[in-house]
Amino acid sequence: MENKPRKKWIAVLFTILTTGLGHIYCGRVKRGIIFILIPITATVTAFLVLKVYPSFLLLISFLTICIIYLIYCIFDVIKIAQKQSVHYETKKFNRWYIYLALYTIVIAIPQPLSGEYIKQNIVQAFKIPSGSMIPTLQIGDMLLAKTDKESKSNINRGDLIIFKYPMDRTKIYIKRVIAIEGETISIKDKKVSINHSIFNEPYIINTDSRIFKQTKTPRDNMAPIEVPANSFFVMGDNRDNTHDSRFWGFVKELDIIGKPTILYWSWDKKAFKIRFNRIGKSLI
Repeated sequence: MENKPRKKWIAVLFTILTTGLGHIYCGRVKRGIIFILIPITATVTAFLVLKVYPSFLLLISFLTICIIYLIYCIFDVIKIAQKQSVHYETKKFNRWYIYLALYTIVIAIPQPLSGEYIKQNIVQAFKIPSGSMIPTLQIGDMLLAKTDKESKSNINRGDLIIFKYPMDRTKIYIKRVIAIEGETISIKDKKVSINHSIFNEPYIINTDSRIFKQTKTPRDNMAPIEVPANSFFVMGDNRDNTHDSRFWGFVKELDIIGKPTILYWSWDKKAFKIRFNRIGKSLI
């Protein structure tokens, strides 16, 4: 085999693309394979833990470990490449197409597939673009939601849910469940009643003092209606500024994507600052 000294910048680049790939480039195959498998195993484990116990501290801990691990791999591969910067006899696997194949097998194909599986069955991230859920959720909030089967089927009154908008299922909405199947909901002068009893809602705000008749809009007054099977009546917490079941009907159970669990980030675009007091807030 010919002498082709290893270049540190290539080793680092390969490591950033896929931890372990830089080590294989430097001839350390076993070490490289181990470094490839560790983050895959750790990621699956972390998401399974977050599914059972959604915690901001666990999420931050996982991300911190990932960064530390990547830095360690970079420094380790630099040290190895440094020793081979003058002399390195290439091996049979030191071919560009081998590197490309490894990247494809480890990242390019599995990552989108596993990412989609995780989103559909474990946890998914969402960003709040509107103020329909103020004060519970602010514009710029970013949250994690459980998307497992149990979370989608175990829905109770008062829960926050993320779902496909019935009028355009390509759009994703988040609202609060106000009434479940079999319950009768009505609204009189902005006050919600469930089965003819006033429903206490400490989480809502009303920003418009006007009260409209039902003949004009169902926003403030709505005749009693029973929620059908496998359906939910949902409303926004910013009660006078939200487009919800009062206007377009019920949410089907099949359209539910998941239940929000925790805020992991919040950015105030108008003030151009991070809302540190919201990060880590539980939504359960």
